[in-house]
Amino acid sequence: MKYPLKGTSCSVDRFHVMKQLNERLTQIRRTIQQGANEEIRDILKGSRWILVRNRSELSPKEERHLSEILEFCPEIRQLYLLKEEFRQIFDKVDSKEKAERFLRAWKPKCLYTGNKFLIKFLKALQNWWKEILNYFEQRVTNGFVEGLNGAIRNIIRRAFGYRNFQDFRLRVFAE
Repeated sequence: MKYPLKGTSCSVDRFHVMKQLNERLTQIRRTIQQGANEEIRDILKGSRWILVRNRSELSPKEERHLSEILEFCPEIRQLYLLKEEFRQIFDKVDSKEKAERFLRAWKPKCLYTGNKFLIKFLKALQNWWKEILNYFEQRVTNGFVEGLNGAIRNIIRRAFGYRNFQDFRLRVFAE
């Protein structure tokens, strides 16, 4: 990636990295669910959000369901634990160098699974390697800007049209 200003760097928001990994986990779950027997399909039913949410945010009921999933589906258990291990990088690693060591140690674990969806994530990780590592220097996310864009979209949705840009601009500032 080319940077428009000298001395600047680009970083990838942690949300988008985790979103990519969670999408791969969802693809894996769907594939397993389609080929599973009825008992496993019943266990996996309604598990999408349980598997992609942070484990620390699960309710006791969801935690029990997750435990059941992980007990009866060893492939999902392996991939879920890799996902949770990866998520830790954003909370526990405090430097770019440590993040790089962590990722270099984590990648072979994913390759060992041989899972095509996880390998697809690793390719994306490799393509954005520098930008992901830059996150650990800057710790900047797009959350505020994306929230602001969402608020503006809500204003537009609620409005029946503005006569001019100035009216629209005033409404955005009022919100």
